[in-house]
Amino acid sequence: MLPPMFTYDFDYAWPLRWGHPLVSLLGGVLAIVAWRLGWRRGATIGFGLVAAWGLAGTVAMHYAVQIASPQRLVTEAFLPAGTGEVLELGAGSGRATVGFLRARPQATVVALDAYRGYYGIDDNSPDRLMRNVRAAGVDARVQVSVADMRTLPFAAGRFDAAFSVAAIDHLPWPGIEATLRETARVLRPGGQLLIVSLNSDGWVAVAMPWALHGHGFWSSSQNRRRWRAALEAAGFVVDDIGTRPATQYILASRPRQVASR
Repeated sequence: MLPPMFTYDFDYAWPLRWGHPLVSLLGGVLAIVAWRLGWRRGATIGFGLVAAWGLAGTVAMHYAVQIASPQRLVTEAFLPAGTGEVLELGAGSGRATVGFLRARPQATVVALDAYRGYYGIDDNSPDRLMRNVRAAGVDARVQVSVADMRTLPFAAGRFDAAFSVAAIDHLPWPGIEATLRETARVLRPGGQLLIVSLNSDGWVAVAMPWALHGHGFWSSSQNRRRWRAALEAAGFVVDDIGTRPATQYILASRPRQVASR
């Protein structure tokens, strides 16, 4: 079986996928050349350090960030029954779609995305998503919906759960709040919402050291207090907030209706 980076075509910009391996290779070659030709010791050490950073960045991007692989499910508490119809908010090229459907083989997904704007994916389209879910063998359990997550085109109470991976957090806060209200509307009572976003931790700092300066997407970490307030205002209960390598997640749910006496 081929590695995920050769199996799928999520098509994130090539420097994110191949930049670190190329730096590691180039640094290693130059370190060997410097050593064989008797260059100053500092040059050999410097090139070796560049190669080591490229290797560490490769591990961070491909293991922690999972830039070319299906997104691992961050918590087993999400849809623990393993069945139901699930809405994905901001499906993109299907990285999270594939990961979720592999983790929950009895569930189905409506993969929603507006497919406009640029968020690191070249040629982002429903066709690219479908090629990836076909490569994973889960295409029979996916339906694509081209729509804006702030105005969901679905009936109230349709879905058992919803999730968004590195998508809803790209919206400005008024858009986030509108999406949370819409998601609460289309979830059944007791339905769950899983929000996954970048966490600028040590893994990200290794891969993107310029993020230490606190500028740009790779330096971002979510304001937990603000997310909790927005979720509660939309009618959710926050059940769990946690982290995984390069990742923060929030698991919330709609309260179950209290039976009338």
